[in-house]
Amino acid sequence: MTYPNFFNDTPTITLRDPLSNFLGTFEDGIIEFTYLDIVKSAGHSCPTVSGAYLSTLKALEALYPNEIPTRGGIEVFLTYH
Repeated sequence: MTYPNFFNDTPTITLRDPLSNFLGTFEDGIIEFTYLDIVKSAGHSCPTVSGAYLSTLKALEALYPNEIPTRGGIEVFLTYH
């Protein structure tokens, strides 16, 4: 499968998933998501997909500067007035 090289240059998102650890799916329950994984899930790459990925990456870095975030440990709410 071919895709643009910058997909590989985009930082990954790493999460800890206790259920995955319990089930033995991933070693120590650590899951690494690449931008390519997200593009495959979305079916395409566009400004919205890349913006959401990079926003999530930066938010997790800010909220968890010295630890791996736990999957499902964050809720995001958007309100409109």
